[in-house]
Amino acid sequence: MQPLILLSAGRQPNQYSARRAASVLYGEAVAKAGGLPAIFAGGEAEALAERFSGLLLIGGGDVDPARYGAQRLPTDEIDETRDVEEFALADAFIRRERPVFGICRGIQLLNVYFGGTLRQHIPDHADGVSHAVTAVPGSRIETLCGGAFLTNSWHHQAVGELARGLRATAASADGTAEAVEHESLPVFAVQWHPERMIAGLCADVPTDHLRLFAHFVGLCRAQPDGGLRCG
Repeated sequence: MQPLILLSAGRQPNQYSARRAASVLYGEAVAKAGGLPAIFAGGEAEALAERFSGLLLIGGGDVDPARYGAQRLPTDEIDETRDVEEFALADAFIRRERPVFGICRGIQLLNVYFGGTLRQHIPDHADGVSHAVTAVPGSRIETLCGGAFLTNSWHHQAVGELARGLRATAASADGTAEAVEHESLPVFAVQWHPERMIAGLCADVPTDHLRLFAHFVGLCRAQPDGGLRCG
């Protein structure tokens, strides 16, 4: 059975409205891993958390620093409507103990959701630069990706003070937290973009991270109602 997985989405404002937008690579990665992806197009978070088996929080702009007690910087790119939507989605899925996988903005949002802070501007991690990441021995990331590997880097913010309940499970050489997982909930996240590191889809670096999506889809399938649900 294919678990139905909700993908968050950015917004592209124009004169009259805001069109939902998400790289097709996220959905293709979920589908390649055996899930059935659907892009968030609005709706009530509680109802969506009842319908979908898991939530994928994708990359995008910056979380409003007011949510973690900081002032905005000129480099911040804030979409307050997206923040409201995604924090509501995260809350609805997490309270039901449904699997949540965060990517790039997703790791940052989850850290803030659980009470942590962010580093607001680290420009040397932007523009797709590749770098080495080391995983914590025995962690989910080590099991899925190995003890050390190359990743891409498309972000200018990162986890700051780690939230209670989360543990950092991978780091770059400068100490930036590159992955986190919750101590008891099926919630994990990475700072890099694994959807851009899959053979046959996109290959920023010679490291295939389809296993991250396969693990996430497996968690969703293991839900009591984790089969295909389109009604």
